Amino acid sequence: MTINITPISNESFNLNETSSTTINLLNHFDDPLTTGKVANFNLEDNSLGSGEINIVLFDQTGEGAPIAVNNFASYVDGGSYNNSIIDRSFSTSQSKYILGGAYTVENLEVKRITPNAPIEDEFSSQRSNKAGTIAMYKLTDEANSARNRWVFNVGDNPDFDTRGGGLTVFGQVLSPEDLNTLNAIASLPVTNTSLPVINPVTSSQFSTLFSRLPVNDNTIANDFNFPYPSYPFTEDNQFVRFENITIDNVLEFTFTVESNTDPDVVSASFDNQGNLILDYGSSLKTPLYRFQNQDLPGTYLFVGEQERQSILSNFRNFKEEGLAFKTASQANGDTIKTGETDITIKATNLLGESAQQSFKVSVTGDVPENENQDQLIRFNRFQNRDIPGTYLYAAEEESRNIRQNYTNFIEEGIAFYTYGADANLGQDIYRFQNTSQPGTYLFVGEEEKNSILANYPQFVLEGVAFEVAV
Repeated sequence: MTINITPISNESFNLNETSSTTINLLNHFDDPLTTGKVANFNLEDNSLGSGEINIVLFDQTGEGAPIAVNNFASYVDGGSYNNSIIDRSFSTSQSKYILGGAYTVENLEVKRITPNAPIEDEFSSQRSNKAGTIAMYKLTDEANSARNRWVFNVGDNPDFDTRGGGLTVFGQVLSPEDLNTLNAIASLPVTNTSLPVINPVTSSQFSTLFSRLPVNDNTIANDFNFPYPSYPFTEDNQFVRFENITIDNVLEFTFTVESNTDPDVVSASFDNQGNLILDYGSSLKTPLYRFQNQDLPGTYLFVGEQERQSILSNFRNFKEEGLAFKTASQANGDTIKTGETDITIKATNLLGESAQQSFKVSVTGDVPENENQDQLIRFNRFQNRDIPGTYLYAAEEESRNIRQNYTNFIEEGIAFYTYGADANLGQDIYRFQNTSQPGTYLFVGEEEKNSILANYPQFVLEGVAFEVAV
């Protein structure tokens, strides 16, 4: 797949007129398959692989399959796939897939999912039924007959590219971990069985043969001799069952600074809306990005650009939330100067493919004196070793108290420099403690502070922690 690029033009700024500029990078990079929709298949049994399957949905008009995505989303939004099961697992040297979207199980009661009208095919040879993709399934070889059923291609299934004109691929696994979960399901034992199924529209019950039904229990016999065993299940979780399926909208790219020949002239950072922020007139130019530790809800990490790139590459449990605020990397403030710099931005889409753009920025004008540099104070970072992956940022006075009295906090070094809580030189950043995870903290601006006070009683406000430049 090719990422579409619209060049970023060279820029020229004057310090006497502006101090920063914003460029919307989504106007310059476009993934022709997706707008950033991700489906999460949440398994009841989280011991199967990672316990979830994340799928990038190909909803873009043109190269994507928007009809199939919208059809799938209509069942998701209606809750039709809650408690749905994988009802067939098939594996040979030529074909490997798992099939779902047709039945739910709750309290051992099997129900058929009521299908909507069939949809128009959007098969494309550029979206082939390769391992790791999801497609709308057809019960027959009739074109335009897909409804509610979907199929995960655990292996390459070229025969699906011709069945009824081709099964429409409308998504792909987000990561190797998601493919591992598909393989974990496909590796489960299977059985043939006859089960009573309820039609939710008529409330009538009818007997249905389930061929090669995967079972999450090795004690259920794999009896393939007719007549097939009738209802060997004693609990819901013996089925491979999804608690729910949800769809989120995320940014379709992760942006990083591949190179910046003179960051003293211009610093480059990114917010969570796909904007590139060029800062050239402030002594607080060092961006700090906020990540949430998804293994510990309500816990956060704030890092600079270099550590950010390491986290994005290596620590999937930390979810980036965007630019938090800007600080200084040195005690007398970040350098303000005129000159030129060459910046290269790397855009990586949700499937790990990337593209780059380079452009030149020149800065002119009179360099202002940093009259407030003596008021910058140092903040240190501590990790709470009682709760690995959680962090505290503290000024020097509080740091001394932590060193003397709280040995469970390990000091990791200087985090940043910024204005103190009473400087009256910028925007207040408030500190909250998460009482649900004692010893964990969150730093936010005024607007988010008010939202937290109104909606999240587990977060206790401790006051203004520091100030950042407006």
